[in-house]
Amino acid sequence: MNETMTIGEIAIDHYLPAKRQRRRTNTVDGYESSIRLYVVPRWGESRISDIDPDDVQAWVDELAKECGPGGAWKAFKCLRQIIRWSLAKWRLRVYDPTQHVEKPRTPAYRPETLTHRRIKRLIRGMVGCECEATFVLSASLGLRPGESYAVKWEQINWRTGLVPIRATLQLASDGLNEWPTKTAKGERDLYLPPWALDRLHQIWVERGRPRGRIIGDLKPQQVSYRIQRWIKGHRLPRITMKNLRHTWATIAVQCGVTIEMTASMLGHSNINTCYRYYYAMTRAAITRAQRKVSRRLLGKTSDDMYKGIVLTPSWPEVLSQAA
Repeated sequence: MNETMTIGEIAIDHYLPAKRQRRRTNTVDGYESSIRLYVVPRWGESRISDIDPDDVQAWVDELAKECGPGGAWKAFKCLRQIIRWSLAKWRLRVYDPTQHVEKPRTPAYRPETLTHRRIKRLIRGMVGCECEATFVLSASLGLRPGESYAVKWEQINWRTGLVPIRATLQLASDGLNEWPTKTAKGERDLYLPPWALDRLHQIWVERGRPRGRIIGDLKPQQVSYRIQRWIKGHRLPRITMKNLRHTWATIAVQCGVTIEMTASMLGHSNINTCYRYYYAMTRAAITRAQRKVSRRLLGKTSDDMYKGIVLTPSWPEVLSQAA
């Protein structure tokens, strides 16, 4: 390799093929989509030494207006990875122009979750759905969608409720494949609550005690479509399979389960991921927290707090006197 190669040549001819040897197909598909849509059109004809850091920052800022902060930052990370991969692989002595680029401000992520009453109504309303078993798994264990699609009937221990999570099922450009869990922490042993274990056993017996994946021969997209069609047709509380996981995590924390335990059960490698993306503050949770703090501080009302102190007139009194 010499320093005259362009970003487009490096990305398409070298970087992506190398990544396909070590990464999941659907992950590299995401890289390639961002590279072809945003990186190559802007930087495809440029050499690494031709790229100016200020131009990279301007590109990121402009791209954020077009596809949002998340899409812009993903495209930037693809460009950065291409450049740094090249510098390391071919030991190039070229300045890295992606250093010190500032990330666009990203709005706070607020997952859409259901209350415990609405999720109970939804679970009850799913009885009879073709994909009810998968829904029960996700609702009771907080699984990633791909993890719930990969679970097999024979993996469930009907005595203890143990469900070992060891794989994720993904549909990518090379077809349907089982991959290891997203992270090493994703390999975990979970236990079904009694209601879920009993219901899954009933479904298993009704279907003739089958073996293989709980979703059968369906593809992930087909499972998701059937669940959403059932929810819409029966006028049940709407939620996606992804936000079903958000709901489980939020309810778990609201019930007093520690963030550490919640993150462990979700299979996160970093506890901050659980706090940032899966814990949604609710009015009830905030009110309970403020009530506890108020009690610690002396009392619940203004009279309790300022007992024995002469306070200045309140604004309504000032206004009435002025009138």
